[in-house]
Amino acid sequence: MHVAISVVRPFHAAKMANALRRHADVDIWTTAPRRFFHHLDATVRTHLVPAPVELFSRVSKLRLPPAAFHHGIAWWDRMVAVAMPPADLVIGFATQALYTGRAARRRGGRFALDRACPHVDFQQALVREEAAKTGAAFRPEASWFRDRQLAEYETADAILVPSRYSARTFPAHLQPKLVLAPLLGRAQPRGAVRIERNSPFTVGVLGGHPLRKGYLYLLEAWGRLRLPDARLLIRSSSDFAAYPRLAELLRATPNVEIIEYVPDIAEFYQRCDLFVLPSMDDGFGMALFEAMANGVPAIATRNCGASELLTDGVDGLVIDAGNVDQLCLAISSMYEQEEHRQAMAIAGQAMVQRLSANTLYEDALCSLLAPQLTVA
Repeated sequence: MHVAISVVRPFHAAKMANALRRHADVDIWTTAPRRFFHHLDATVRTHLVPAPVELFSRVSKLRLPPAAFHHGIAWWDRMVAVAMPPADLVIGFATQALYTGRAARRRGGRFALDRACPHVDFQQALVREEAAKTGAAFRPEASWFRDRQLAEYETADAILVPSRYSARTFPAHLQPKLVLAPLLGRAQPRGAVRIERNSPFTVGVLGGHPLRKGYLYLLEAWGRLRLPDARLLIRSSSDFAAYPRLAELLRATPNVEIIEYVPDIAEFYQRCDLFVLPSMDDGFGMALFEAMANGVPAIATRNCGASELLTDGVDGLVIDAGNVDQLCLAISSMYEQEEHRQAMAIAGQAMVQRLSANTLYEDALCSLLAPQLTVA
């Protein structure tokens, strides 16, 4: 069987290709050079299709408006649809694969869409609401780009989703297409759990999109707690000045440090006594398991897909998204109950160790190869 993967940037395509290559010949069509697909199996072929907008942005270092990238993606998708030969199965990443998916089906193949986030309408509504709370400007996606994503859902024979959280956001008529494929396997345990507590006690968080990552609620909780001898590290390159309420909280909240870049993310985790993902929207959230792999106990919301694999109170703490009271209670419990914090760190790393051998993701991908997945 021949499988083709269409993806602009690497994302988790190497993991996907490595899982499939045991059962099929696999090609990746992309705008990224092969060296960016870390740990890609040597038997997987890559084909370069340039994306002028992406290339210009990288070379010029200019921050282009989203509309430029959207049009660039659509153009790139058309080029891949023309260049890609027939395949038994084509897997395209969401927003990038409408024309490629249609071409695959015209040529007698099947088309699976990888959607790592919730349904586009659910996500847009959530971001609109969070923007209003922070005083940020909300710019909805252009109607043509939304329609393009809806057409991808309808065209696909199967839609890969990383969590039940993401799956619940799709309408009833699309539910039979959904294939649960949790993005397990990237985080590997790294050494023994560090027992010594930092001084000051350090809580870490990382993520690029302030509205989706729930920074509003974390900063409100941190300001309310005002823990002595404690600091909050926010790893983000976002411009917080664009979010007036967040900027206000940062000015008023003590002991908060924003870190734009770290050369080794493991070093960031090792600075933390506690890791928090206060996400309002996180289809999976691999950072949760990366922190736990480094021996850091973690808190995550139920809107973070990876939290579905935690045992609340044993290997992690799970709270409701946007709930400042629960967030305060969870952070203070880890600050005050040192034995529990250490036990959770050990249990969390052991859980990641078990998950590293889990085949849920590979099994989900291989189900796409089954003959019963027929083109409608």
